[in-house]
Amino acid sequence: MNTTRGTANQFVPRLFSARGFTLPELIGVLVILGVLIGVAAPKLLTSGFDENVFYQQSLSALRYAQSAAVAFQRTVCVQLTATSVTLTYATVYGSSACDANLPSPSGGTAAYQVLAKGSATFTAFPASFSYDRIGRPSAGQTISVSNGAQIHVEPESGYAY
Repeated sequence: MNTTRGTANQFVPRLFSARGFTLPELIGVLVILGVLIGVAAPKLLTSGFDENVFYQQSLSALRYAQSAAVAFQRTVCVQLTATSVTLTYATVYGSSACDANLPSPSGGTAAYQVLAKGSATFTAFPASFSYDRIGRPSAGQTISVSNGAQIHVEPESGYAY
C-alpha cells in the first residue's frame, strides 16, 4: 500500500493512487505494435513489390532467351501467359520448331520459366514469339505488367527493355 507523510510526521495511507501507465507498460505496448506492424505491413504492401519482381524477372528471361539463341545458334521460343514466361528451343540447327526445354542459367532439365507471385499479371500480344539464331525476334513486342510498367522488345535488334 502506498503511503505518504502526514503532517504529524506519521505515515498515512494514500487514498488515491496516481493515474497513468508505467514506462515498462508503454514499452511493452510499443513492442507489440512494432511486431504487428512488421508482420502486417508486408502483407498489405506486397502487390507493388510482386509486380516489380515479375517485371524484372520477365525482362531478364527475355534477355536470356535472346543471348541463348545467339550462343546456341538455335531458335528460342518464348511462350507468354498472363502469369508466366516459358522458354523452349529448337534442337535442330536451322529449325524454327521449338521441341526442347531451354534450361535455366543455373542448369537443370526443366524449362526456364518465370512465374508471377501474388497479384502480378501481364498482357502481351502476340502470346508467343521466337528469337532466331542471330537474336532477332519474329515480332516486336510490348508487354504490359499490371502495375503499368512495360517491356519492349525491338523488332529489328531484339533488345528487351
